[in-house]
Amino acid sequence: MSKQRGSWPFVFYISILLIAVAALWGTLQSGEHLVPGGSSSKSQDTLSLVTAFSDFRSSVSDHVQSTIGLLLLQILIILIIARLMGWLFRKMRQPAVIGEIVAGIILGPSLLGRFFPETFNAIFPASSLPNIQLLSNFGLILFMFAIGMELRLGDIRRQLRSSLIISHIGIFIPFGLSLPLSYSIYTQYAAEHPAFTPFALFIGIAMSITAFPVLARIIQENNLSRTRLGKLSLSTAAAGDITAWLMLAAIIAISQSGSILSTGYNLLFLVAYLLVMFGIIRPLFRAASKVYNNTEVISHGMVGVIFILLLLSSYVTELLSMHALFGAFIFGLVMPEELSFRKIITDKVEDVSLLLFLPLFFVSSGLQTELGLISDVKMWILLGLFTLVAVVGKVGGTYISARACGETPLNSIYLGAFMNTRGLMELVVLGIGYEMKILPPAIYAVLVLMTVITTVMTMPMVHLINWIKELIGHREERLDTNNKQLGLKVLLSFGRPITGATLLRLTNQLLSRGDVQLNVTALHITTDEDINSIDADKYFEDNFRPILTEADKLALPLETDHQVSRDVEGTILTKLVEEKYTLLIVGAGIRLSCDEEDREAMSMREQMSRRMGSFSVRTTEALLSIHGMLRDKMTFFIKKAPCSVGILLSRAFDTPKNIILFLACEDDIRMIPYARTITGNNRGELQIIAAPGLDTKKAILHKGEKILSGSFTELPEGCDLVILSYELWSDTFDHNKDLLLTLPSTLILNLK
Repeated sequence: MSKQRGSWPFVFYISILLIAVAALWGTLQSGEHLVPGGSSSKSQDTLSLVTAFSDFRSSVSDHVQSTIGLLLLQILIILIIARLMGWLFRKMRQPAVIGEIVAGIILGPSLLGRFFPETFNAIFPASSLPNIQLLSNFGLILFMFAIGMELRLGDIRRQLRSSLIISHIGIFIPFGLSLPLSYSIYTQYAAEHPAFTPFALFIGIAMSITAFPVLARIIQENNLSRTRLGKLSLSTAAAGDITAWLMLAAIIAISQSGSILSTGYNLLFLVAYLLVMFGIIRPLFRAASKVYNNTEVISHGMVGVIFILLLLSSYVTELLSMHALFGAFIFGLVMPEELSFRKIITDKVEDVSLLLFLPLFFVSSGLQTELGLISDVKMWILLGLFTLVAVVGKVGGTYISARACGETPLNSIYLGAFMNTRGLMELVVLGIGYEMKILPPAIYAVLVLMTVITTVMTMPMVHLINWIKELIGHREERLDTNNKQLGLKVLLSFGRPITGATLLRLTNQLLSRGDVQLNVTALHITTDEDINSIDADKYFEDNFRPILTEADKLALPLETDHQVSRDVEGTILTKLVEEKYTLLIVGAGIRLSCDEEDREAMSMREQMSRRMGSFSVRTTEALLSIHGMLRDKMTFFIKKAPCSVGILLSRAFDTPKNIILFLACEDDIRMIPYARTITGNNRGELQIIAAPGLDTKKAILHKGEKILSGSFTELPEGCDLVILSYELWSDTFDHNKDLLLTLPSTLILNLK
């Protein structure tokens, strides 16, 4: 009876399916007689496969040339080339945004249009360019909103005096130096444009601006985010960007006004707009953020209101002749400064704007950049002059103002190099000037190249400063880091936040004895190099909270180091070598985790490896950016680390009472003091088990300690912690994997 009930739904399903197919076929056959000239439809059945395929090709061609088809093809090509060039420039230790700018030039008339004109006209016909420009402008609104949120006013207030003085002088000096240059070239290159004043003002602001987003990522890549120099650099760039955009809004208002009186009205409404934004909108959002202070309660309705107000702010500034981008930027500034709140909004906005819309803007800029206009010696000299004025004005102005504020010569020259970064923000300013027909094509092309050159210069300048500092034997301490070496110097590297607290607890139990002073540095590495400053601060706060809480509980001094790097192992090794640590403590990683999801991931990986082959699996993991998390780092650290290494395989490690130390060879006797310390700190019991035949006469035992004979094949009941050497672990892992699945918390030591 049960079998009949089980098969009945399937029989019912098949029956209904057959009836539906029969009804469809019968209806279509009957309908053929309703078509006038029904015999012609019959002739369609006799069409050859060749003719049918020709019709198919014609249909595909029509869809390729349709508005949406062509736009999707353009976006695909733009994204692929932009990502490729971004990856290439990152390999050259340059910001990815420079590669994306170059991608725009490659796809524009300067390269693709010059050498492959037919392909260029097929992919980017003139009739399709407004669509790209429209999308890129909308993307820029989202991007400028995200940039405004990155520039937190609270960070500027902490170093208000220095930030304002350094940033403003760093703007005014290159701005002033650019005016004679603008005057000298206006007649020859821009006389056909409306007026000299807008031209000179746009040249001046182009010389003066700093690209905060690019600078923030350079600061992160140099691990300066939490140093005084890094914070001063970011607050100075933030103050400079806010000032530059206020100046730009005024310049646009002046450029588009019909008279001096009209300009006065524009500036008056600009002030009124700013008073509304900072006097009403900002306090309202600050109050709202106290309620919407975690990810679970920020509703779609709240996000919808934010987007409506963003577009409204952009619309208002567009109406007031100050460009929609200025409204988006100011609205980002008035967002509440709570990290959780800002991170949620940036997560919703930034990825779409950065990965989808901005490459469209770069290509849109590239389509307007004709490098062929820089063809004679005069134009190349002009490019050199613009670059020289930009670099000397920005670097020199920043250096002078930093020295006036009491900064050291070294920090001042670093600040000058950082402020010379122009990048995307410069390109946005130039795009506005070109769109308003203030900058002629030749000058626009020169300034785009100047932007690329000055941004590319930043990292070589920083490396040159570092090299000179080392060459002259500069003995200044490494930027705002504490190099005191007190007792044992331990580097604790962790991934997941809870792992950091566990490793710190282990470190304290393993090494704290008598009057030994521990100097512990907790290192967390974020592998996404494209994170913004808001994400970086939020990641630091979330990842270090558990370990800092544990450090307070243990009354253990702790230094923190948050770095951004794709090469986790290389970054850790470099830090070990440069700062001369005596011990590295790490977790065993996902591969040996007891977490259910981690084990499921590794099981699925093994199944895929059997089906697809290990090479295909590794390639897939690399494309998904998860290979670095799954690969075994243990062997790397054991072989490469210049110091001793401790690796914890955690099984809810807390305060182990029953501890077993396995000795596989005579050299393992050196582990006894460590096992003894962790046992004493936990008031537990220690069992020492030596491999059969091992000579343990050199072992110095304390009262009550004895060495038993045995092998690492099974564990006594009630064991909380196993301590063994890497050699014994490696041999067991190769030959007795079943035992490893039953292990309690395990500490693997490699002493040097």
